[in-house]
This record gives sequence, C-alpha cells and structure tokens, in this order.
Amino acid sequence: MVTVAKSLGTSSKSKMADQGRLNAAFFLALITRLFLIYSPVKSWLINRIELSTPLTSWNRVQEGLSLVKNGVSPYTGDVVHETPLVLAVFLGLQQVSESLFPLFFVACDLLIGCFLYKLAVLHCRMLQNEQENQLKFYAKSAKSILINQEGLNNIPLLVSSIYLFNPYSIGSCVAQSTVVFTNFAVSVTLLSAMKGSILLSMLGVSAGAYHSLYPITLLPPVILILFKIRCIECELNRKAVVFILSNIGSFFMWILFLFVLSYQVFHSWDFLTATHGFILQVSDLTPNMGLFWYFFTEMFEHFRMFFLWVFQLNAFFYCIPMTIKLRDNPTLLACVMCSVMAVMKSYPAFGDAALPFALLALWMHVFPYLRNTFLIACMLLCSSFLAPVFWHLWIYAGSANANFFFAITLAYSTGQILLTSDVLFAFLRREYDLYHGINPPIMQGEPGVVVLR
Repeated sequence: MVTVAKSLGTSSKSKMADQGRLNAAFFLALITRLFLIYSPVKSWLINRIELSTPLTSWNRVQEGLSLVKNGVSPYTGDVVHETPLVLAVFLGLQQVSESLFPLFFVACDLLIGCFLYKLAVLHCRMLQNEQENQLKFYAKSAKSILINQEGLNNIPLLVSSIYLFNPYSIGSCVAQSTVVFTNFAVSVTLLSAMKGSILLSMLGVSAGAYHSLYPITLLPPVILILFKIRCIECELNRKAVVFILSNIGSFFMWILFLFVLSYQVFHSWDFLTATHGFILQVSDLTPNMGLFWYFFTEMFEHFRMFFLWVFQLNAFFYCIPMTIKLRDNPTLLACVMCSVMAVMKSYPAFGDAALPFALLALWMHVFPYLRNTFLIACMLLCSSFLAPVFWHLWIYAGSANANFFFAITLAYSTGQILLTSDVLFAFLRREYDLYHGINPPIMQGEPGVVVLR
C-alpha cells in the first residue's frame, strides 16, 4: 500500500511538472510573438519573400480588404489570391477593430501548438498499444530498441515546442502570412482523425484543400487513420468499401459547402480562378523558397504547359506509392505527405515547413537510425540564413543574380527531401530490426549487410 501510494504521488507530481512546463512553453511562445508583432521588425518580416508568397501575403489580403471596402470585387485584378471565407473573417474583424488582426494570427498559431500536443499524446498511446500487440512477434535481440514509457512522456511537449519556437512558425505568425490557416486546418485534420471523428477530419481536409489545394493529398492517410482508430480491416471487403465511400462523400460534401458559402460572400465564382486556378497555373513568378519560379522564368513558352503538368503531378503523385508502402502506418504517411507538400507546392514558404518539422518529432524513437543528421542540419541552417543575404545581394546590391538565390532555395528543398527520406529509411530499418533482430546474420563467417530495397 505504501509503495502504491508513493508511485501515485510520484505520478501526480510528474503530471504537475509536465503541465507546468507546458504552460510555461505556451506563455513564452505568446510573449515572443506579441513582442515581435509590436516591434519594428514586423514591417521587415511582412515583406520577406521567404515568409510570404503571392498566395499568402498579408499585403495582398489588405489590398483585397480595401477593394471590398470600396465596392470592388477583390478578384477583378491579379493581386488578391486569398479565399473568400478568409477575407470574410477579416472583414468581420475589421468591423470591430483592426488591432485584432495580429491577435487573431497569434491565437491560431497557439491553437496549432495545442492541437499538436493533443495529437502527440494520442499518437504515443497508439504506439504503446501497437508495441504491446506485436511484442510476441519481435526478435529477442530487439529489446534495446523497444519504445519505453519514459521516452514517450516527453514527446508531446517536444512536438508542440518545436512548432511554437520554430523561427519558421514565429516568423510566419509575425508576418501574418495566411499559411497559418493551412497549418491550422492540417492540425485539426490529424487530431480529429486520431480521435476517430469522420466529420471533423473530413472538414479539416476540405478546409485545407479549399485554402491551398495541396492538403487534398492527406485524404488517404486520414482515411487509413480512421480505419485503424475504428478497428476496421483495410481489406477491400464490403464494410471497408462503404467506409471509404462515406469518408470521400463527407469530404465532397464539406468542400461543396465551402465553395457555395464562398459564392455567397461575393456572389461570383471568380475566386476559383484567382485561388485554385492561380495555384495550378503558376502565373506569378515572384521568387520564393520553391522550385517553380526559376524553372518557369527560364523556360521557353511552348514547353510551359508540359512542364507545368509534370511539376504539378509531381506534387500529387507521391501520395500513391507512399500510401501503398505505409498503409499500415498512416500517421507516418501523413507526416511524409506534409513534408512533400512543403517542398513540391507551387508557392512554398518557411511556414509550410514548420508543421512537418514538428510532426516528424513524433517518430523520435527512430532517430538513432538517421544517417545524414549533420548534413541536413547544415543545409537547412545555411539556406535559412543565406536566403535573405543572397536576396539582398541580388535585388539591392546588384552584385549577384538569380542563380545565387535559386541555389539557396535548391539547398533548402534538398535538405527537406533528405530529412523526410532519412526518417522514412530509419523507420523501415527499425521495423526490420524489430522482427529480424538488431544483429546482422552471419554469412560465410562474416556479418551480413542489410540492404533495404
């Protein structure tokens, strides 16, 4: 009895300490954002192309609000590419006070951190249950790589802290980039899926696709997560087919509702060309942290349509092989697809990478298998610091050209790709070791070499 009482007391103290650290993290994140928002650095960050794109720029949102205020449709020109519902939200806030704008971004960013914390708690619980169910199939020598409860306890706070204190997310929030709303929709999607809510998870996917199109690739992993949470077999039987169709039907119901609601805001369908059409056509080649702008600036016009299809399909195609390979691990599939979106979308910014960086921390138990940690860290750090430097040398000092800045964006994208592929390799290698043992087999008197194909 005394032992049980002591363990319960220790557990309650541990929970109180964890809650205290969590509260401190959110308070510090709030203070950091408010300090930067009300400092002179905000005006500099708003105009940074690394944080804002033609699709997410706050200056363009303000232009849209001004046009609406003067009785002109915001989609008559080629400046505003924000969705009607987001503009409607800011129009409503404007009726109260424009000082609420930055506070709205801060609130959304902190909510994302909160959602990620709850998502990580549910994910850790799922990992623990899966390990207990599969423990009898693991090799005896794999005991050292099993997940322990102490390691899982720190992951939720780590995941939320990585997002809250990531310079990418802080900069995007202070710059009032609307990429925050895409990250908000994605975080709601994954959390709702982990809770088994079909309507809310499909609403999250449709809201993300409505705002920036590419989150539609999260539909397969979300359905697979719901499969796992609701204990439905993934085999294509009648029950599974009905479940898939109900999820897809729910998605189309929500997306249709959002489109109809958008039509009611300005009584016009022009927003479709200005938002999703703009994303697909890549008509604005303003430099950003992506791969599209440089290629299509240098390309002959008669090749443009072919390579536009190639580039856009590249952003969506990876969903198919990844879904086949990771069908039994849909949460990892969702993290991988978020990383692919951050690299392959037509108008990416630093804020797009903030969410997948945090989500990849859900798989900390596979990090000992990573092979290129130092190289990836150097590529991401160097590209983050050198991007504004090379932009200044190109645009203001005139001592560089577009190749300098594009080299940085290429290094930045390559670093993200290497990070995602390295985590994927680490996960697959650990899965192999769990079932076959951590010691390589002896072949002809020498240790064998494991090659993953």
